[in-house]
Amino acid sequence: MKINRDYFWLRLFKTRGIGPKLLASIAKILEVENLDPEMVPRSQTELSAQFPELAKILNGKIRTEDREKVSEAYSELKSQGVDIIYPGHPDFPPQLLEISPMLFVKGQQKRLMSDSVAIVGARNVSDKGIRIARKLAGDLASEGINVVSGYAKGVDSEAHLGALAAEGTTTLVLPNGINQLRQKNAFKKFNWDRDVLAVSQFDPDTKWIARNAMLRNKLVCALSKAVVVIESGPEQDARGKMSGTFNAAKTALEMNLPLFVLAPNCLDNAPEGNAALIALGGHSLNPTNGAKEIVERAFTKTAEPIPISNQNSAEQISLF
Repeated sequence: MKINRDYFWLRLFKTRGIGPKLLASIAKILEVENLDPEMVPRSQTELSAQFPELAKILNGKIRTEDREKVSEAYSELKSQGVDIIYPGHPDFPPQLLEISPMLFVKGQQKRLMSDSVAIVGARNVSDKGIRIARKLAGDLASEGINVVSGYAKGVDSEAHLGALAAEGTTTLVLPNGINQLRQKNAFKKFNWDRDVLAVSQFDPDTKWIARNAMLRNKLVCALSKAVVVIESGPEQDARGKMSGTFNAAKTALEMNLPLFVLAPNCLDNAPEGNAALIALGGHSLNPTNGAKEIVERAFTKTAEPIPISNQNSAEQISLF
């Protein structure tokens, strides 16, 4: 198998002891040293002598016996049409470096750089909430905005479907590995290759667990210029269960993203979480002209972020 840059980053991702923080550190070192991966010495002695900071991370972690397993995983991903996005890749959003420095995607990967708005909400959404979610997603799509959500039952799926029905595009941010992705029946009539991007920050074979569903909320927000809440329960219910929607909304506020919360009086049974999120700083949203208000507030011109140096100039690398 030819070793290419995708494999280089997958090899690091699969290495025990190297998590997201160290992957981000490696990316920063490569940038500071103006170092292409094929220039990294293959022996630990040379690596320590030439690039001691990188050696501190890599030495003792890269194991020869793992190479075959990673090669098989790489071949499997490629056979399934999965792309690997990493720091320095032309479609890697720079703001993800400290959040998720590795992504596994299927579909139009350029969608990662689109102007996007996240629409989130309860799984057990009301009928009125469903109609509003679909209409708002469709209106945003008509404004040229990509709709991001978590592909869960309820508001998430309705938002994706609303964007697609309006001939727009959507990004599914998965709470599990990309190999666990299954196309829901309601989505099968749409053109996935053209209009849908599926994204996962987890190991490709990871199954759903509640903790990862919460973790992906930060990625949902980071891929978006604004976050919209349709219906949210309280931050914590009587049984102590945390609300994923409330968590995503608080994450948006912490990231200084515009947060729009459907005005409680727009729904027959006002969700408790909506009022609480508005009190925390969310903008109360009337859905009638909601898409236009979101676009006006969220898409003002700002300075372009400075990306990590593009590391794609060379075709082959010799590391690992």
